[in-house]
Amino acid sequence: MNAESVKKSAPVQEKPRWLQFEFVVRQIGFVLLLLIVLGALAGAFSKGYLSEKSLSNQANTLKVDYEKFNRLLSDVELKISFAPAPGKPQQIKLGGDFMHGYRIDNLLPQPDKMYSQHGELIVEYSPSMANATQTIWLSLTPMQAGELTSHVVANQQAGLTFSQFVYP
Repeated sequence: MNAESVKKSAPVQEKPRWLQFEFVVRQIGFVLLLLIVLGALAGAFSKGYLSEKSLSNQANTLKVDYEKFNRLLSDVELKISFAPAPGKPQQIKLGGDFMHGYRIDNLLPQPDKMYSQHGELIVEYSPSMANATQTIWLSLTPMQAGELTSHVVANQQAGLTFSQFVYP
C-alpha cells in the first residue's frame, strides 16, 4: 500500500478549532433555549408570576389588576376595582392607548351607558348606595404590538397609568 492510496482512503480530517467552535455554539444554544423556556413558564411572555401586576392610587380608591406582558390577538384580562361615590352615577374612563390598542370582548357587569369622548372610553353605572368596593372585569384582545400605555380614572378621582408590552 503506497502513501497515495492511504491518503484517499483516510477519513475526513477534523480540525480541533472547528470542533471546539461547534461545541461552544451548541452549549450557548442549549442555555438560551433553557432560558426562553424558563422565562415562558415564569410569565415573561404572558400569564404568569412575572407578568401579573397590581396597581392602586395613593388613596386606595382605585386598583387595577393586569398583565404586563401579552401576546397579539390573545385573551387579556383587566380588573378595575374602585370606591363608589354614594348616590352618584359611577363613571370609569379608560384613555391613553386603550381605545386603539385593544378590542373589548366582554365587560362585566354590563354598564348602563358606554361611549367614547375625546379618545377615551367612558363606562357609566347607575348610582350605588353601598360603600363596598365596586369591581368591573374586562376581557380584551390586544390589536397592536408594542408598548401600550393606558390611563384609568374612576369617579373623577386620582387615576392610574399602566403600561403593557404586547408581543407580536
